[in-house]
Amino acid sequence: MKYIFSFVTTEGAVRKINQDSLFINTAEYEGEEIFFAAVCDGVGGLSGGEKASAYVCKRMSEWFASDFAELMRNSASILKIREAMDDRLHELNSRINDYAASHSTDMATTFTSVLIIPQLKHMLIAHVGDSRLYRITDESTDILTSDHSVVGQEVRSGIITEEMAEKDPRQNQLTNCIGAGLEDTSYDFSISDYSEGECYMLCSDGFRKKISSDDIRKTLCPSANKDEKAMTASLEKLKNKVIECGEKDNITALMVKLC
Repeated sequence: MKYIFSFVTTEGAVRKINQDSLFINTAEYEGEEIFFAAVCDGVGGLSGGEKASAYVCKRMSEWFASDFAELMRNSASILKIREAMDDRLHELNSRINDYAASHSTDMATTFTSVLIIPQLKHMLIAHVGDSRLYRITDESTDILTSDHSVVGQEVRSGIITEEMAEKDPRQNQLTNCIGAGLEDTSYDFSISDYSEGECYMLCSDGFRKKISSDDIRKTLCPSANKDEKAMTASLEKLKNKVIECGEKDNITALMVKLC
């Protein structure tokens, strides 16, 4: 398995600080390349949002290089890898909360990642918050994560519709994240198949609130993104559209195509 990938990130038209962070890591093992990437969105309004998002990205990259590498050498199952990632995320939640308490500050971040392991023929998705992971083909766009937000919960409960949620002033109110003093944080994990030729896109909420799923499919579909140059141009095109539509938040998107 080979990968074509690119990303865009900006503080946007209004914010002075970009609280979004991301990472992309690859590693070759037994003749196959493993791909691990994530997007973190520091919670707006909290003084240490950018520190929280950068810290989680740094520590999860370290996890990939050390703990995950050891798990692969020991032929660990996908369930064991999921357990190890869950342990690391709980550790980071505790460390962020301890740091925030000792420095009298507020820190929190979302976390959405995809780990593609060809040796195990599966990918592992980890998620908390309202960043998202999309699967994109030429025919469809599917959201593979659930928003941990007030409006996201109400949509799932049938209280409001997707259309109502898009205009709801409570869009930025999270129900779960890393940090923010939360002690019982739980993370969504899913194990999924993947296919060559598919595209996957991770993004902060600032990237996707002003555009439709159809915009995403038409611009980021596999047939329109045959190389890194085309992919970068596609992400820039949507980023610019989001800004032109009046988005005030930070904007980040990371995309990978499986080849």
